[in-house]
Amino acid sequence: MASTINLVELRGLRLDDQKAGTRRQRLYLALRQSILDGSLTSGSQLPSSRDLASQLSLGRNTVIGAYEQLKAEGYIQSHAGAGSFVANALPEFWQQAETELNKPLEPRKIDPSPGTEASNRNGSFCVGVPDLKSFPIKIWNRLSQQIPPAGLSNLMGFGPAEGNSELRNAVAAYVRASRSVNCSAKQVLITSGAQQALDLCCRLLLNKQDHAAMEDPGYQGMHRAMLGHGAKAIACPVDQDGIDVASLKALPKTPKLVYITPANQYPLGSVLPLSRKLELLEWAEQNNSWILEDDYDSEYHYQHRPLASLQGLDKTQNVIYMGSFSKTLFPGLRLGYLILPEVLVQKFSLAKNQASGETPSHTQAVTAAFINEGHFHRHLRRMRVLYSEKLALILDECASLPSWVDTQPRAAGLHIVIQFNKPNVDSVTLEKNIHQRLASAGILSSRLSEYYLEQPIKTGLVLGFANSSMEQISAGILCLKKILEN
Repeated sequence: MASTINLVELRGLRLDDQKAGTRRQRLYLALRQSILDGSLTSGSQLPSSRDLASQLSLGRNTVIGAYEQLKAEGYIQSHAGAGSFVANALPEFWQQAETELNKPLEPRKIDPSPGTEASNRNGSFCVGVPDLKSFPIKIWNRLSQQIPPAGLSNLMGFGPAEGNSELRNAVAAYVRASRSVNCSAKQVLITSGAQQALDLCCRLLLNKQDHAAMEDPGYQGMHRAMLGHGAKAIACPVDQDGIDVASLKALPKTPKLVYITPANQYPLGSVLPLSRKLELLEWAEQNNSWILEDDYDSEYHYQHRPLASLQGLDKTQNVIYMGSFSKTLFPGLRLGYLILPEVLVQKFSLAKNQASGETPSHTQAVTAAFINEGHFHRHLRRMRVLYSEKLALILDECASLPSWVDTQPRAAGLHIVIQFNKPNVDSVTLEKNIHQRLASAGILSSRLSEYYLEQPIKTGLVLGFANSSMEQISAGILCLKKILEN
């Protein structure tokens, strides 16, 4: 029988008012830390939301929101009529004393290393493009024009390779509050898009012939970056819970770097559960391997708040966190960022300076102002509502597709995956023909088989919906239906 956590045991729980974020966010972080350090033991029953709200002088909805976030991320479990309980899935190695977690880190030795289609890539159903027409361009233009002459002249010369200090501070504050990333501004490296971030990681962390693993299916931009620097790309399968850590452990040679998309696996959409996150971090620590966490569109979860990052759980600085503004603002901005372990900051800044120099300073300054004045958060809120409506529509329209077409369930992201299960046909050829017929009708799509490094296990289409109007979504799926039925 599970023990119940007495309210007396939680009286030491304090919400740090100096930290950024709402009371709900601070309560979530405080409870999460208490679970991870063992203060709240596995299987124990938590106080009711009403009792905890009364103890901490909070609104009950604040406590319910924190509990829901912890539940979504696997820290607690709810049983109808029984209450909320600390999850049993946390492995014993993770529940360490606070003193163990805060031991000074040993310096890490880093090996030196040597320095789409032609059609409209922004059209309806194109993958990876946000709703460009809904971007607040008037606000952006105003901010761009409001930089005073003295400030503008300062931005016209050379800038620091690591990025504009205001933007680095803004990024650090944002990922700490929204993604539970553990970082300071000095760990932020601004890049010219996500692809430069991938290139830097492969160039500096991998020597020629080093093994590097990635999800299969997965993002082919990372595959190209690995191959471009002479590394051996190793396919690691994914299932309904993301990357298969058991398969990773079974590889004949330990990868030096593993690339993952844990919050919304690209392209299949699975979410890496807490148990696998902790297992993966333990593996990385034991093997002295790097984990590159690509958080490419984590802002767009529609049934709950964005999930906390893997990096925020990392106690040994094995995780590099990567994000960009391509989907939250617009891809033409070409702004990305890395949150680096402190031991890597100087090396990455020097390499970026030697390879490309600074990212355009004026662009960084406008983006920093856009975030600092609150426009970024307001824009994200509006887009979450809009994209949620578009996702619901496209899934509803896809319900009328033939029975041999399986639409994968989705509650996050800016695209959907439809899988072909037609018996007695060459599925890859079928996929290619449907893809080409859609292109002839002016509808863009991506072939699911092309996301695989090795032999494709699934075939189908990946359809972006963010930059399509409601009318385009309905018309496009109707066109697809006619092609499939023919």
